[in-house]
Amino acid sequence: MFLFVGALRFVFAPFFAGGDVATCGVVGRLCCGSGRLGVNYWVGRHVAVVRGELGSLRRWFIPCSVDRRRMPPLARYERGGFVRLLGGGVWVDVGAVRGTEVGGVVARLAERWRVCGGRDVYSLARCVGVAVGSLVDVVVLLRGLFPNLVEVYSGGVSFDEFLRGFGVGGAVDAGVLWEEARRFVRGGVVVPNLGLLPRGRYVSVRSRAARYAIPPILSYADFKNAVVADVGSGFGTKGAASLRWGARHVVLLDVDEAVLRERGSGLLVDRVVADAHMLPLRDRAADVVIFWNVLNFLSDPDRAVEEVGRVARREVVFSVYNAASGRQISYGEFLEVLSRWGVPKAVRRLGNSQMQAVVRRHEDPGP
Repeated sequence: MFLFVGALRFVFAPFFAGGDVATCGVVGRLCCGSGRLGVNYWVGRHVAVVRGELGSLRRWFIPCSVDRRRMPPLARYERGGFVRLLGGGVWVDVGAVRGTEVGGVVARLAERWRVCGGRDVYSLARCVGVAVGSLVDVVVLLRGLFPNLVEVYSGGVSFDEFLRGFGVGGAVDAGVLWEEARRFVRGGVVVPNLGLLPRGRYVSVRSRAARYAIPPILSYADFKNAVVADVGSGFGTKGAASLRWGARHVVLLDVDEAVLRERGSGLLVDRVVADAHMLPLRDRAADVVIFWNVLNFLSDPDRAVEEVGRVARREVVFSVYNAASGRQISYGEFLEVLSRWGVPKAVRRLGNSQMQAVVRRHEDPGP
């Protein structure tokens, strides 16, 4: 069990912000600005639920000070050789922190999170290459320390709503909150704020052109009076475009909460933070599923293909894109995926880089 010590924000911040010096400005970007609640050590074996803004802990904000007297754990970390106070910043020995059990998991998660994206905790643990229990501990700790960095959704409830149940301010038994938080995370989907993660050598494939493009092959799909699920929707352009062809309702599903937020919702469009490996939809809930340029970038493509087939009642609009940062899919593999869903109505191949299709499902039980 961890006590959400505020000074740990300095220790872990460099893994996500880069460099080896953490300041209150760096901590503020990771913890604050999203309006979410966080957790901070209070006294004894108690913690407090705090607002996600820098300020006084006595007013239930997140404290931050490069001062051994105001944040005594900094002196302890300094004696242990993990940090050194330098003027207005905290120099962190990233190698020493990485060498600890928890620091090693934090470092590995920071390195892999942009590639792995949002997933349920079991899938994320496989992608990151760490034990599930260790990952759960680190996700709970990071979510409490850095509300702006990550959110967790379980059973349609966010971690923020979970924390609100304890109330802002006042002493909360650390053990009780910790164990309930671990249970919440174990059953949930972990969604990082990709804008705050180290970029490494991976780049987003959501270009400006892709954001606004309406592929001609969409016109072959039967959107009339359809409920449409756009899986891995990104900005939701293709899902929203189905309304032009007569769709009656669209659900945009993506692991990137920030991207979904950019797409305004409306009477005919819903937005859901979700993972393609575990869609929060009933069997045959969508008449048409759009699954566009997603498969190449998933850790378990077979599971996602099964999920799309489970949810789609009538048709699947499908595309793969062989970008340098994703898994390469051959034309033969592309056709094999189509056959698992049904019979192609239209197929378009753009060399070996992109393949598109509209597939009629094997079984259409009717309305």
